[in-house]
Amino acid sequence: MLQLRAFVAVARYGSFTLAAEALHRTQPAITVQIKQLERTLGLSLFDRTTRQLRLTTVGLELVPVLSSMLQQLDNMIASSQDLRDKRTGVVRIGALPSIAAAFLPPRIAKFRKKHPGVQFLISDTLGDKIVAMVKSGEVEFGITDIHVGSNIETVPVVLEQMCAFYLEGHPIEDAATLDVEELAKHDLILLIHGSAARRVVDSAFAARGRLAVAACEVSYMSTAVGMVQAGLGIALLPRRGVQLQIDTRLRVRPIEGPGFTRRIGIIRLKNKTLSPAAEAFIQTLTDSKADTERGTRRTRRGKSTKSGG
Repeated sequence: MLQLRAFVAVARYGSFTLAAEALHRTQPAITVQIKQLERTLGLSLFDRTTRQLRLTTVGLELVPVLSSMLQQLDNMIASSQDLRDKRTGVVRIGALPSIAAAFLPPRIAKFRKKHPGVQFLISDTLGDKIVAMVKSGEVEFGITDIHVGSNIETVPVVLEQMCAFYLEGHPIEDAATLDVEELAKHDLILLIHGSAARRVVDSAFAARGRLAVAACEVSYMSTAVGMVQAGLGIALLPRRGVQLQIDTRLRVRPIEGPGFTRRIGIIRLKNKTLSPAAEAFIQTLTDSKADTERGTRRTRRGKSTKSGG
């Protein structure tokens, strides 16, 4: 490659000395590289006299071809350096709708302040689809309920609490305890089977010997909230991702009892090299988790101190 660069430089400047200066090398070194290239090709590239240096016919034909090739190579190297330094790149993520709506946006905003040239493509979909997308390579990594499977590694990032969303004045406002037994008395709006939130609800009900029966079953949380607004029942959804500001009549209450939390984590293929931008963003997510946990511990210590006083 140095030989090709030397040839193009000599052809451009018409001088071994000027080419050497441009390439920050010595003139003898440039002369040696040109001779080696001619020997490799079995062709003369320059006609030399004591007073003049001219390209041969073959040399004239090679200059535009090699110049273009070296320019493309330089562009490719520059692009790869941009990717390495996170100046450019695309991060493809599969995420649960609740995560895509509330958890990811502020973290993407924080990341893009440092790396504004990085793009994000988010596929918000069901947990099973996210796993399939990770396995197929459609996305670099997913954020979903913890999935333990062959060739998949997981990193927990958040614990989500399932809640009941209802209209102001609904009878459950007066319920002493909001658990499976109480929920079973009312019309429920549930996400479809195959969703991570539905698995949590079904498992929690089954643990109490109950079946979670849906008065309305929907695919999206926004649809479930619309059902609540129409007075069709109580929606059992993760707290994250539902904005109560959309309707002042909306109320939310955490569901009590075991089984109504879910661990959300990053899933990726084992031994797969991700893009530098994706690796850096995963680091942002895990750093955010660590900051949250430190804040929670400080809050707990503060409460303990007040109680002891």
